Amino acid sequence: MIYRLNAIVTIPLFVFVTHCSIIFLLFPKAMLRTTMHGHWEPSLLNMLIELILLLFLLRGISKAGEMDYADLFLPLGRFASSLLLLPLILYLLLIGIMGTRGFVELMQIVFVIRSPLYALLLFLCFITYVGSSIGPRGILRASTLLSLLYLPAIFFALLGCMKNSRLQNLFPIMNTSFDFMQQGKFLVPLFSICPFLLLGMLPPVIKVKIKPILLTMVPITIVYVAIVYVPILVYGVNAASLMNYPLVTSIDSVNITWTLFNRIAIFYAVALLAFVMLTTSFVLWSSAVLVRKMVPAWKESYIRPFLCLFIFVVAIWIPNWNTYVDIYTRDIWFRLFVFVVIPIAVYIRGGYVQRGGKKEGIR
Repeated sequence: MIYRLNAIVTIPLFVFVTHCSIIFLLFPKAMLRTTMHGHWEPSLLNMLIELILLLFLLRGISKAGEMDYADLFLPLGRFASSLLLLPLILYLLLIGIMGTRGFVELMQIVFVIRSPLYALLLFLCFITYVGSSIGPRGILRASTLLSLLYLPAIFFALLGCMKNSRLQNLFPIMNTSFDFMQQGKFLVPLFSICPFLLLGMLPPVIKVKIKPILLTMVPITIVYVAIVYVPILVYGVNAASLMNYPLVTSIDSVNITWTLFNRIAIFYAVALLAFVMLTTSFVLWSSAVLVRKMVPAWKESYIRPFLCLFIFVVAIWIPNWNTYVDIYTRDIWFRLFVFVVIPIAVYIRGGYVQRGGKKEGIR
């Protein structure tokens, strides 16, 4: 019974909230700049790309059994495994860096305007380190609890924006020119699909079932499209595309006097904090496990604090929001390498393992 509950509820909720931790802060701004109308088209294209990559990854995981990325790739030899695992570890850490640094910006807007950057980063990195110390099962249980607590708060904040919406801002709905494909602009917001990579660390912890995860992609797709259109409905495309924080600004424009807080953006920010810390904790744990398996002489209890310090140092090195935006605009090719090569490599290795080639590896 517990096993079925984990497969049907826990992992899908984990997938959902990790996507929320990425898309609610960064995705609307990036997507609004891809085209001037018909934003649902590049949003759905992003989700189609994730679905294809996700299928490769899940099929490879199901063939390999209880093996994570390191277990699959290390038998390939030092050179090949390093070529696959090192970029993956760096990208996982980049998820933690961008999530932590991005949320600090949100905290300074919504909560604590005068607090110094280093103090907020230290606070978030400490929470991340504590969260990673409870292990993957604890993080998965926390994702279920946090989902029940905070998803209603986020959806309440989004629905509150309907108070200031104007339906005429939706038009024109279609973009028949598909200019976002011709210029490759849809590749910039493709960072939003990165949470699917986290599933490759779950097989040793819990069996990953394909069908519940695929069903979870339906509400995730709806949320992807909805959070892009909330700023459009409130401000219009031209104004929303010029904002640094279009979704936060849209939520903060709502005044509902009967709530506990005058600003419903606080509901949104608190929920997002929980999801960002959950994702970053899992990323930190995953990175430490991969490094330890690559270098068994190193203890995981030492690796985690070092990687947490690395996240802090790089995050504090990012001076402002413009530099932050530049990073996810310029890392497209590195991101595509990880997104494409890792799922395909898992799929191929999973096939070899399934056919009894585990001991021989790939020559």
